[in-house]
Amino acid sequence: MGKRKGLLVLLLIAVLALSGCGEQNGGASPTAGPESGQEKAASVLGQAQGALGDAVRALMEPYAETLSQAAKKSVESLAHTIPGDMLNQMALDAEAEDIKPQEGRWRFTRRDSGAYSYEATAWDAMDEYAQGEGVTPNPADETPLDSQLNGDYAVSGGGLFDRTRDYDAAEDLSGGTAILTDSLNGQATGYELFRFCVRNGELIFADAALDATVQDGTAAGNSYLAAVGSLRADGLEIVEYRLTSLDDLPDPAALNFSRFLLTVSPMTHISMKTEKPSK
Repeated sequence: MGKRKGLLVLLLIAVLALSGCGEQNGGASPTAGPESGQEKAASVLGQAQGALGDAVRALMEPYAETLSQAAKKSVESLAHTIPGDMLNQMALDAEAEDIKPQEGRWRFTRRDSGAYSYEATAWDAMDEYAQGEGVTPNPADETPLDSQLNGDYAVSGGGLFDRTRDYDAAEDLSGGTAILTDSLNGQATGYELFRFCVRNGELIFADAALDATVQDGTAAGNSYLAAVGSLRADGLEIVEYRLTSLDDLPDPAALNFSRFLLTVSPMTHISMKTEKPSK
């Protein structure tokens, strides 16, 4: 890929990341802006009110020490936050929609939409890329860029962003599913499938998010970033890998972790024992 094309790709990636902070022209919720990847619910974890909020807190409480130690150890993956983030987002959405369980299930849809605009420069793209990759571009290693792309080059745009979250979970949160779908101007830009179950005190989950890459300004992707794991009071185990079909995402209710590990090529594999707090 040439330098001009490469920088343009980075710029467009940054635009997608930055557009959630762009000007909102419609009346949608501020949380409806385009975000990539997982819902950012960790900062409000535990704040949802109502029966579902209480149920989520009760469900996650046995794993609180495990999650706290994982965060302090700065493990190489944040996948351990997925179940708490997803379940808390469900509780927040149920509160916003004033949802009550029916026939023993929490089954509802939450939709956010609005018109957004964005603007980003080449330097925004390079900063975003450096933060995401944990590296700083070295000018000595780069071919000189033409003046059009040397910091002043910018793109802007926007349109109608739509996010839909579909939930279906047992009233006692013994298991369930969440599906998140994003689109911009009618074109699919994101998809995520989350499944969970509680079995013998173990919270087992499987999550797959569309791995969308930007090529010549068009969002496209035919693979998924998957995370499959278990949370326990005495530890956790999580595997991250690439998935080409959602049909191959395992069912947490039937998961045998040892056999599952033999079927995938992990990008990361985290196994952690929870240390007993010192008195």
